[in-house]
Amino acid sequence: MAHNIGEMFYYGDRPWHTLGKRLEQPATLDEALKHGGLDWEVELLPLAVAGEPESSAPHRRAVVRKDRKPGQAGRVIGVVHPGFGPLQNRAGAEMFDALLGQGQPIYHTGGYLKNGEVVWLLARLPRDIHVRGDDVVETYLLFSNSHDGSSAIDVRLTTVRVVCQNTLSLALDNASVGKVFRRAHDGRYGVLKEEARAFFEFSVKQSEAAQALFARLAATECDDKAFETFLAQLLPDPKRPVTASQNSQVERAWQTRLATVRATRAQVMGVRHEGVVTQGVQPEDKTWWGALNTVTAWVDHVQKTNADRYAHILFGEGDRIKTTALHRIQAIVR
Repeated sequence: MAHNIGEMFYYGDRPWHTLGKRLEQPATLDEALKHGGLDWEVELLPLAVAGEPESSAPHRRAVVRKDRKPGQAGRVIGVVHPGFGPLQNRAGAEMFDALLGQGQPIYHTGGYLKNGEVVWLLARLPRDIHVRGDDVVETYLLFSNSHDGSSAIDVRLTTVRVVCQNTLSLALDNASVGKVFRRAHDGRYGVLKEEARAFFEFSVKQSEAAQALFARLAATECDDKAFETFLAQLLPDPKRPVTASQNSQVERAWQTRLATVRATRAQVMGVRHEGVVTQGVQPEDKTWWGALNTVTAWVDHVQKTNADRYAHILFGEGDRIKTTALHRIQAIVR
């Protein structure tokens, strides 16, 4: 589905600026719920065929916002299986706040997508990552939850590079804890709190590992040829369909996709050499740290999207591309 902002708040001049309600200082938990439009609950209701109340759909339930009246637009925000256990916004936020906020003003943005299908809070961590010189990366924890079953309950380490406002979700390897904290909606939220605490402690340690990784990338050369090879793997040419030689319509469609992908790679190469002039983003140096930030700058500032820019870079296709780029580069620079 398209990722569009329903309501949100923001603090500071970061990638989320100009969207939603602007705050003069970071928000506390209660302020975040209020200004992010998150102070509501959901409930599960039975489904029936319209006009046929006797024709029920027992294998599915509707997720509805309790703050909206029957018949009101945006009241139904999901259809899920009967075993789905909703995590209410306040309960999820309190679980998250217990990890690091405990009532303190640490929330820099929060809100929901569309009518409330996905909700999120982003909290500032106290420790920055210093890559080299004045190249500083701020660290955050991102909590997100879906009420439509489209995504699991998720907590992950997220960074913002100060010099260019590039965002990056860090899914770093850990065999015992996992790359991100992601749990199903099964209603066992007492256990969830303890598991989230373990993941938070792991995330703090991983910010140290991220600093070492970023420094290693910054010290490893990546010339244009290596970057082009990497980019061709990240954004590969689509394969020509076997029926293209017999079907001119299929051939034209493939040629269009091929031209689009190659134009996209050329656009990314343009960011590598010229930066993003309209955003004041300078060209990166020829290291793998520069390569990673070229991709993130292209996604965050240039890539076309049908979604809101912020939702695209943090929850949508943009986030997937950046995370894939990080994993590929990690595999190259060991």
